[in-house]
Amino acid sequence: MNSFRVAFTGSHSRSVTFAHIAKNLTEQGADVYFIMPGAKYRIKYLTDMGFDRGRILDLAEIDRSYDADALCAMEKFSRVTAAHMIMSDRLLSKKRVKGAYGYLCGVFKSVSKFITDNKIDIVFSEATWAYELAACSACEYAGAKFIVPHSVRIPEGRFGFFSGIFQDKLIRLNRAEKSLPVPAEFSVPQVPFQYKLFSNRNFYGFFRHLGRFLNKTAKDETEQSVFGLTAERVKRAVNIKMSGFDAMQTMPEADFVYMPLHVSPEASLDILGGFWQNQLELVRSVARSLPHGMVVAVREHPAGLGCRHFSFFRETAKLPNVVNISPYADGMELIKNAKAVVSVSGTACYEAAFVGVGSVVFSDVFFCDLPTVFRCRSVEDIRNILAEAMSVKYDEHALAEFLADITANSYAGCVDSADMNPLAIEKENARVVSQAFMDIIEYYSSSEKSL
Repeated sequence: MNSFRVAFTGSHSRSVTFAHIAKNLTEQGADVYFIMPGAKYRIKYLTDMGFDRGRILDLAEIDRSYDADALCAMEKFSRVTAAHMIMSDRLLSKKRVKGAYGYLCGVFKSVSKFITDNKIDIVFSEATWAYELAACSACEYAGAKFIVPHSVRIPEGRFGFFSGIFQDKLIRLNRAEKSLPVPAEFSVPQVPFQYKLFSNRNFYGFFRHLGRFLNKTAKDETEQSVFGLTAERVKRAVNIKMSGFDAMQTMPEADFVYMPLHVSPEASLDILGGFWQNQLELVRSVARSLPHGMVVAVREHPAGLGCRHFSFFRETAKLPNVVNISPYADGMELIKNAKAVVSVSGTACYEAAFVGVGSVVFSDVFFCDLPTVFRCRSVEDIRNILAEAMSVKYDEHALAEFLADITANSYAGCVDSADMNPLAIEKENARVVSQAFMDIIEYYSSSEKSL
C-alpha cells in the first residue's frame, strides 16, 4: 500500500467507533481524514485522540447558498434525488425547503472539494443522514469509493462492507468459500424493552445534551434540539400508554402473514425503504392482497415502543383482516407459524429463510439472493408475490451456500455505535475490525482494482 488515503464521516456515537478504528489504521500506515456534520464536541473528541484539525472537514462552516447546477450534478451521481434525501432525513425534512436544498448544495460541493484536494480514495460512512447521502454523490463525482460497514445480521457478530448507500452490493473480495451447515437450531434473542420516560439513562443523557447546547458544541443537522428531544420523550411515554400493547394477543387464531414493523424513524426504513416509508399504507396494501380467511399480523418493534403515534394501531384495528400483535410476543415463534413474512427491509425476512418460510421485501437488500426472499416493486404485484412466497420449499443446500458466501465475505467484530454496543470501542474489537478495514483498503489499492 502506497499512501492510501481514507476518510470517515461521523454522527452521534458512531463517530466514536470510527475514531477508534481510524486510530488503528493510522498506526498501519493509512492517511486518515474526517468529514463531520459540525458538532464541536465530536470534533474535539477527534482532536483529543490526536487527529490533526486540518484533516477534519467541518460541515457547520459550509456555504449554504442554493445552487441549482450543484443539485443537478449531485443527482447525476446519485441513486436518489435531492428531494428524496431531504424527505428521508428525520431532521432536515423539517427545515425550510430552500434552506434544506442549500445545505445539500454546500455538502456536495464541500465534500467534493475536500476529496479532490486531499486525494482521498475511500470514504467510510453510515448511510443515515442526508449529508451522508450527499457525500456519497460527492464521492462518485470526485472518483472516490463510498463504503458502508454494516452488520450482516446472520451469522451473528459479523459485518460486511457495502458499496453505496443501499445494502444490496456486498463487497466480495473473492476469498475462498467453505461450506457451512445451516444451524440446526435457529433462534433470535428476545430483548424485552420497556420504555421509561424517567430513567437514569434518560436523565443523564438529557442533561449532557442540554449542556452541549448551552455551550454551543452540539449544533449540526444531525442533532435534535433540547426542545425536540424533550417533546419526543414525552410523546413516546404517551403513545405507549395509549397504544394498548398489553391487551394485544401474542398469536393470531387464523392463518396469517407476519408483518413486523420497523422502528420509525430508522435508516432501514427511511433510506432503504424510500418509497415504502409509509408503513400504515403498506399494511393496508398487504391486507387488500390477502385471500379470505387469512390475516395480517402486525407487530410493533420492541425497540420502537412509543415512537409511532398510538392512532396507527387504531387504524390497523379497523381493517377487516388485520390483527395487532403484542410487541412482547416471541418474534421467532411468529415467523415459524406464519405463511409468509412481509417487511420493507427487515431482518425478519432473512431469519424466515432459516425456518423454511417465504418472505417479501420492498427494498434491494443483500439477502434477496436467497430463494425464499422475494422483492416486490409495485403495490399491484403484492398479491402474486405473496402467493409465491407462501408456496416456497425449504432448500437447505441453497441456504448453506448463501451462508458460506456471506461468511467468506464478512468479518468478525462490531461496527455499531458505541451507545448501542460498548464492545465497539473496546481495544481488541477496534484492533480486529481495523484489520478488516485494511483488507478493503488493500483490495482497492491494488493496481487491478479501479476506484
